[in-house]
Formats: sequence, C-alpha cells, structure tokens
Amino acid sequence: MVGEGTRRVTKKALRREETRGRLIAAARRLFGLHGYDDVPVTEIAEAAGVSHSMINSYFGGKAGLLYEIVRGNNEPQYAESLAIRNGPGTAWERLSALLLAWTLRDGEEPRLLSVMQGYSWVWSRETEAENAGDRMRFLLVIEDILLQGQAAGEFTLSGDTGAAAEAVLALYTWGLREIVFHALRPEECHARTMVMVRLVTGTGRTVAPSPVPDPDPLPEPPDAP
Repeated sequence: MVGEGTRRVTKKALRREETRGRLIAAARRLFGLHGYDDVPVTEIAEAAGVSHSMINSYFGGKAGLLYEIVRGNNEPQYAESLAIRNGPGTAWERLSALLLAWTLRDGEEPRLLSVMQGYSWVWSRETEAENAGDRMRFLLVIEDILLQGQAAGEFTLSGDTGAAAEAVLALYTWGLREIVFHALRPEECHARTMVMVRLVTGTGRTVAPSPVPDPDPLPEPPDAP
C-alpha cells in the first residue's frame, strides 16, 4: 500500500512539472513575440493545452509566470558563471568571458529581454527581495574575479570590491540596451561594455586603434630630357 501511494504522488508531481513546463515554454515564446501586456493568460494556456486557471494555481498569475522565466534563465547562467570563474586565464580574461557569456545568453531573444528587464522595475517588494538574493550570487562571482585580479596586480580598484562588482553588473545591464534598441550583435554590445568596465577595474588598457595604412609613395619625378 505504501508503494502504491508513493507511485501515485510521484505521478502527480510529474504531471504538475510537465504542466508547469508547458506553460513556461508557451509564455516564453508568446512574450518574445508580442511582449508582456499584449498576451492574455487565456492565450498562454491555450498554447500550452491546459486551463488558464493553472496559471494562477502554479504561478499566482501572469506576473509569477514571467518571474519563473527569469529564474529559469538564471540557473544555467549561474552554473556557467562558476565554470568561468574557476577556469583558466587572467582575471581580466575571465571577467570578459563571464560578461560575454551573459550577453550571448541574454541577447538571444531581444524582445523577451526587454520584457524581463521592464518587469524588474514593477514587480512586488517580495519578488524584489527574492531576486536580490539571486543577484547576489552573480555579484559574488564578479567580486571573486575582481579580488583575484587585484591580488595579481591586474586591477587597481578605487573602492571596495563589492561596490566595484555592483558597478560592473550595472554597466553590463545598461549595455544590454544596445541589443534591444540599436540591434547590436551581442559581441558588439560586449565590446562596448568592456570599454566601460576597464574604467572600474583600473586596468589601464585602451582600445587599440585600427592601423592606418601608409600613404602611397609619391611618384618619382620624370627624367629630365
């Protein structure tokens, strides 16, 4: 009897996760196509093949569903961030690789990116408190790299490393606007962001100017007759 009861609970949990997954996938696709405000919950539910009441049951409404997309993006991104932090290369190279990986992932769907960024300014205080804890994990990854760079003499930070990490994250977030509003490729956006990050880290690095070709030599004067 215990075994049968356990199997029934497991099947119910699996069905619940399957339904949640379908709703998240449908919402992600529709938000990316039409934005947040123009997609009703009934359309999301229809695309997922379930009743729209499931959105309230599993996510507390459309806003909760969108936040679940935000959380779903963060988990694989955090694992990748740890791998880069612990990987080879100088601190500067790893910091650059970290922000490039974030830019490539976040820049895959510009419309959805703009929806999630906009939502972060209007979500509830409770959601902000939860997300602040999530953001802290990423800030600590940046700070670890900054501390390593400072110890190696690569970085000259003018303030504490926690504030510097927040500045780097702010510059990264601001730089994403170039993808949304100016259709820059993620690699181009990343290059522009790293120019600003240099000011925070005090690396003294500058962007090498494009080489200027030597002018064509003047033609030899004709021989005198």
